Amino acid sequence: MMDELIFKSDDEATAVEEKYSPWKILVVDDEDGVHQVTNLALKHFSFDHRELLLLHAYSAEEALHLLNEHADIAVILLDVVMESEHAGLNLVHTIRKELNNTSVRIVLRTGQPGKAPEHDVIQNYDINDYKTKTELTSNKLFTLMYSTLRAYRDIITLDKSRKGLEKLIIASRGISSRSALAEFIRATLGQLSNLLNIENTTIFSCKAIGYILFDEFLEIFAPDDTGDGQCIDIDDLPEDKKELINRAIEEQRNIFAGNKFVMYCSNRRHIVLFFAQINQPLSDIDTRLLNIFTENLIVTLENIYLNEAITGSQKEMIYRLGEVVESRSNETGNHVKRIAHYTELMARLIGFDNSEAELIKTASTMHDIGKIAIPDAILTKPGKLDSEEWEIMKTHAERGYQILQYSSLTVMNMSATIALTHHEKWDGSGYPKGLKGTDIHIYGRITAIADVFDALASDRCYKAAWPMKNVLELFKEERGKHFDPLLTDLFLENAEQFIAIKERFED
Repeated sequence: MMDELIFKSDDEATAVEEKYSPWKILVVDDEDGVHQVTNLALKHFSFDHRELLLLHAYSAEEALHLLNEHADIAVILLDVVMESEHAGLNLVHTIRKELNNTSVRIVLRTGQPGKAPEHDVIQNYDINDYKTKTELTSNKLFTLMYSTLRAYRDIITLDKSRKGLEKLIIASRGISSRSALAEFIRATLGQLSNLLNIENTTIFSCKAIGYILFDEFLEIFAPDDTGDGQCIDIDDLPEDKKELINRAIEEQRNIFAGNKFVMYCSNRRHIVLFFAQINQPLSDIDTRLLNIFTENLIVTLENIYLNEAITGSQKEMIYRLGEVVESRSNETGNHVKRIAHYTELMARLIGFDNSEAELIKTASTMHDIGKIAIPDAILTKPGKLDSEEWEIMKTHAERGYQILQYSSLTVMNMSATIALTHHEKWDGSGYPKGLKGTDIHIYGRITAIADVFDALASDRCYKAAWPMKNVLELFKEERGKHFDPLLTDLFLENAEQFIAIKERFED
């Protein structure tokens, strides 16, 4: 059965009453009577279920102050002659050129047409209409408001689409590089939150909290992605959420319902759902953007599936090859498994990220690949090797490096480094290069501790397993000699975890 994963944004958000903000109209005129008449004429006006909020300025300077305070003014009814003969025209220039506001609709109203001839003004100034004060009766003012607000609405709609598409491109780019499901989910939550907060759009979202659904259970993930949480039966979800989630799964598509939505994404292995509750109904633009975003997520999710399939095949091949090598020296494949888990644990203890910890887990299983070139008589000898045999045995480090070094795969390159350096010692007395301290690659230093620990704590053809007390004592003695001091301290401080791995994969 497919794993079904649900992620939610702002689970506790409550639905709010739909409330549309008014259109802001700026009246700029030095005559108080003009403001009063405009108030009376537009008192009951509304457009697209939104009323008007009239802002008043009696000079170009006051108007500029209000424009800086209110970026979403839709229409300016602007007098030409105020504190100076061209105060209104100068303000037009400031709005368009200095404030870079090309959205607001500007209507010049003048009582002295001779001071600003209509033909010259229309040609030389970026205004949207020109009226004399005497011709703006109540009916014509209504008509003017409808035409200007309709134009402003369409401009803002186009601008929303542009900004939305820009955000969509950025969001998709931020997710498309993800190669693991957990990374994909975290990145999508972050980018979805950004997408829902597009400037001037109708949708907003609060802090995201993740949910994962395995079969019939929901596992809650904390916002910091620690994974801590409790499990809830899906039947315990509120009915409205459960209905939307079930509809998305049954219909295999995005479901939009008022101020809630579920985004449905799937590949051949996973179904991923993102649930969000926002504070306003989604607009047509918003749903189109989210549908496009979902299509991009599905492509990424499919790429993750293909990447997992390829990576899984590579890991299987590497593990099998490591087991073949160990079987030649009469050691079980459990040695390979233990080394993998020891090195992964140590990598996480020193702060490797998930991807690098996973890489060393796989790569370390090839640490002794060079033994494939060592004769059986030496490799399976039940007693101690003589000096000549030991020199031959030591060649397996360089042989392993030579086998792996020319691969184009990152994991193989890491394996080559480990094969070459895991027998080097901190004090420089190791082989094959006699490297010292931090000249030994960190991958080799990690694997050295894992390999020696397992060799001492396990039965081999030439010896019995050491008591764990003696094993740990040797590491204390070899701190700063054979082993990296920092790694040795981490190993000893967390010895119980390494011992647990040993017991879990006992031969």
